[in-house]
Amino acid sequence: MNTDLEVVRYDDTKTDYRNVAKYDEVRYTKPADLYKKQVTENAYRKLVGPLDGKRILDVGCGTGRGLADFAGRANLAIGADASHEMLLQATKKVSPQAASGVVCSYAQQLPFPNGYFDVVTALNFLHLFSLSTQRDMITEMKRVVKPQGVLVLEFDNALHGIVVGPYKRWSRKEIGSMPGEIQHVIGDDCRVTDVYGAVFPVLWRFFHRFPQIFVPFEKIAYYAPINRISHRVFYRLVNLPMH
Repeated sequence: MNTDLEVVRYDDTKTDYRNVAKYDEVRYTKPADLYKKQVTENAYRKLVGPLDGKRILDVGCGTGRGLADFAGRANLAIGADASHEMLLQATKKVSPQAASGVVCSYAQQLPFPNGYFDVVTALNFLHLFSLSTQRDMITEMKRVVKPQGVLVLEFDNALHGIVVGPYKRWSRKEIGSMPGEIQHVIGDDCRVTDVYGAVFPVLWRFFHRFPQIFVPFEKIAYYAPINRISHRVFYRLVNLPMH
């Protein structure tokens, strides 16, 4: 195992956003957070598509937001994360009857054979790392997905809100990804089929008060040019066969 890998460590001893014991409480309990969760789930679910008879891997699965969603629908759902504590939380969200499991591993060194999965996802994860590490991780994800298999990758959008994202990037408050940077980490050996946006910048603070209206409305961010100014951006890739 390469000990020089870039790693963001999450456990129960941390006092910031990396504290596993408070991770879900901080992110998924308030009405505004649940609204954002629903909007992003709608986006990635549509891009992932039907999972009947398929194997899916969620890289950087954390406390199991994606894994719990996929486990009831896929033939096999696996969550991979480098944090034991995160994986313990993830297993609590999945029914024992579901065909699922978790694996402790770095995203740069996934312990799976070539072309094993039909679908691979990385949700709310890649933005924690440098561009070079993101590229290494995505290269490994492409290795374990089948030729013509699907990858769905979530990025922080540096252009969200037209001026909000660029200002936060300039002030170092939030380092999102520019379109060219995303293309760089994705590489050339795959085909981008869709780019969806999710969560209207700033406006979600009002929208979340009326979820019945605005959760469906947010789906207009799946289309250009709104997809390029939303807070989150999801890329759906098709893995190309090696020549």
